[in-house]
Amino acid sequence: MNTAQGTTTRSSATTASTGSPTGARSTTARWTAVAFLAAGLAFLLFPVLRPWPDETVASADLAAAFASDRWVVAHLCGILGLGLIAPALLGLRTLLAGAGTGAGVPAPRAPGVRSATWALITAWAGAGFAALYFGAEIFGIRTLAEAALRDGDLGLLAEVEVLRMQPWAITAFGAGLLLLAASGVLLAVALWRSSTRGSGAQGSGTHPRWIGLPLALGLVLVLPQFFGGPELRITHGFLVAVGCVLVAGAVRNRRA
Repeated sequence: MNTAQGTTTRSSATTASTGSPTGARSTTARWTAVAFLAAGLAFLLFPVLRPWPDETVASADLAAAFASDRWVVAHLCGILGLGLIAPALLGLRTLLAGAGTGAGVPAPRAPGVRSATWALITAWAGAGFAALYFGAEIFGIRTLAEAALRDGDLGLLAEVEVLRMQPWAITAFGAGLLLLAASGVLLAVALWRSSTRGSGAQGSGTHPRWIGLPLALGLVLVLPQFFGGPELRITHGFLVAVGCVLVAGAVRNRRA
């Protein structure tokens, strides 16, 4: 009898730790926080690692910078940062919906869920459009630079601007970053609305209403910061990273 009871107790404990709604929410919160932190780090590494040569004059130094591994790695970090925002928002939406369910509110009507849903959709679409441009920026420009160095023809670097300003490419890039800006605003709205919940029996893990505003500002400024110099762009990278850290902390502290 004691053996059977011990087995039942161990089985119940295992189920509670791995299969309970609380355990699932904790896992979701942990991985959502990781996604936000990784996105913030990638956004910061992009301008920090990127070479910053003088692009106003075609020179061997400019060609070498465009052809360098740092150019590729930095831009891959940029793509990674863009790509991780949507999965992080998916986790956030799941947590907000779970908090509503725990309080007896249908998931779609839980505070912040609708805004988080649209933030997820716009972030995913925005990252997809922007990534197309990043691909051309990484490999197209590098190919031109390598040809210029190989052939000793720095005049090929004039094609860099042609590549960057190709109408379809620049349209996709602009549309993607505008969608990303909209996603940031919707994220801030979702966190603002969800912060009005008090700590009920399930525990909501409340957060300050303003917690999403720094990240929202960073995402809104992704497009205009491209027109700034290295100092401004690195500062922007720090802004997005800090915003991601704040949201990750709020997400990690949620218990619902």
